Amino acid sequence: MKALTASGLFFLHQRPDLKDRLSKIDFNFIPIYIPAETIWRGNAQSISGALEVDYERDHVLNGLFVDHCLHQLVASFEDAISESDAEANDTLFPWSVQISEQEEKFISNECSKFWGLRRAQNSFVGLKLALLQRSNQYRSAISSLPNKQALDAVMQMESLDFLLMLKGFFNIVGSLRGELRWSICFDEMEIAPKRVLAQLYENLRSFDQRAVLKFSLFPYIDFYSLKERVAAQENGPVEGQDYHSIILANKFANADYTLSKKLISNECLAAGTTSTDFAEYLNSSTSIHKGTRKFSASGFERNFVEIHTMAVQAGDTSYVTYMSKNGVSKAGDINKIKGEKKRAQLIRKPLPIAEIRSYYLVKGGHTSGWASRRTSAKGYGYYHGFDQILALTEGNPRAIKYYVGDLLKSFLAKENPAVAQNRAISRNVDRFRALISAHTYSTEALESQIHSILELVDKLGDALSENLLGQNFQPEPALSYVVRNLKPELKEPLALAINSGALVVDQLSGSKQLIFDLEEHRFRISHRLAPFYKLPTITGQSRTLSGLPETKISYAEQPDLLNWASKDD
Repeated sequence: MKALTASGLFFLHQRPDLKDRLSKIDFNFIPIYIPAETIWRGNAQSISGALEVDYERDHVLNGLFVDHCLHQLVASFEDAISESDAEANDTLFPWSVQISEQEEKFISNECSKFWGLRRAQNSFVGLKLALLQRSNQYRSAISSLPNKQALDAVMQMESLDFLLMLKGFFNIVGSLRGELRWSICFDEMEIAPKRVLAQLYENLRSFDQRAVLKFSLFPYIDFYSLKERVAAQENGPVEGQDYHSIILANKFANADYTLSKKLISNECLAAGTTSTDFAEYLNSSTSIHKGTRKFSASGFERNFVEIHTMAVQAGDTSYVTYMSKNGVSKAGDINKIKGEKKRAQLIRKPLPIAEIRSYYLVKGGHTSGWASRRTSAKGYGYYHGFDQILALTEGNPRAIKYYVGDLLKSFLAKENPAVAQNRAISRNVDRFRALISAHTYSTEALESQIHSILELVDKLGDALSENLLGQNFQPEPALSYVVRNLKPELKEPLALAINSGALVVDQLSGSKQLIFDLEEHRFRISHRLAPFYKLPTITGQSRTLSGLPETKISYAEQPDLLNWASKDD
């Protein structure tokens, strides 16, 4: 969303590679960018603990939110003010506006009165300072407790509705510049107070014809309860009519990596190489079982004959028994299998499972020590190669930047591709686990069961892995979950795990639906965590999740974020 600010749009339009594409887009909106403030989450928790009365708590939280938004509104409008001279035929971009000093004074004066500030301000700088000063009053009301003098003073202040304040700003500016159009972008709003989010969501139905509202949210909506949804069914916003959902997260299955490949291509170009050469470098890893993959410009295909051979060499006796019972006693029998149904039963479904088992099972059919999930980095070969690394990013631009940045340095330094990919995978899994661990929850009832969101994700991942790599080969093992009759105490940590990106949900209606209720939704562990649990980068059958799954692993040392890949068990 930062690219949609006035300065962001200006610099985008300076790029020659985007000139033709941008010329076809209507930018005739004044962009207002409202980033979330990380302090909100801490404020919400401290205010909830300090104030027992709902009205007082809501009043203070709303005051902080409104003043923050109004401050960003003024800052964004300043960003959109152009210094171009229209009489000199300078370019005036459609997202910009010209304001004289006298007009700035008029707007500042009128906004000061409408927004309830103590004194009328004569400039945008003064307006922003006055808003910060009022925000400080709200914070002081909490920090000065148990002395309630500051709180009593704050409670005498008028409670403001940000959307009404926004309409007033439109009217004030519009009195000088006619009916301008506005784009209001709320970024990272998942950390905003839930009551405020619910209010903004309800106003999507018909806020103002002069403006479009854009929210950056996590996929799971936890600020709108079932009771509230039922009450708002007639008057609340309707997806497809009042708003559209644009899903930026990776899909549950059949992900489209077109944009991801374009980003990688640009990174390679900036480094003075090509994505083709970069892909060949990754695909040349000697840790990939020889002959099991056939690489091409469009990706890779599995060589099922070689995969069968590797599974036999790994001592996967359960797999060998399964195939023998179905008429496959040697590798050459794979090519003799005919018929769509038979090939699905004996090739397309079981052999990708046999492939990952062959990387982690040792001679004799035993796994590499269930007492610990941490194995030597030499076991990452399954995840090596361009397409597998791409899958590990889940199409996330930041993850792509991290992976590709690390691996391009190794490529240009002509480092062993197997060593480079082992290091990059370990480093990026650690980085993502640290990010997940930063998501906290407040449900006290879970203290005896789960000590962190990371522990919940670990239990879910380990349960799938133990089943996948168990002694009994399963041609279609469960690689995902479906939520049914979920225990109430698991709802909050599961939602946070989804919103952290650790779990990828199968979003219904063609990935165009926000998630209000997890019931009957499928989800899988993010591929970004797959190396930690030894899970494949494919989707499979689902198992029901109602309560915590049983696992063989102890979580006494949670959270375990770093150095998991350095221990050779």
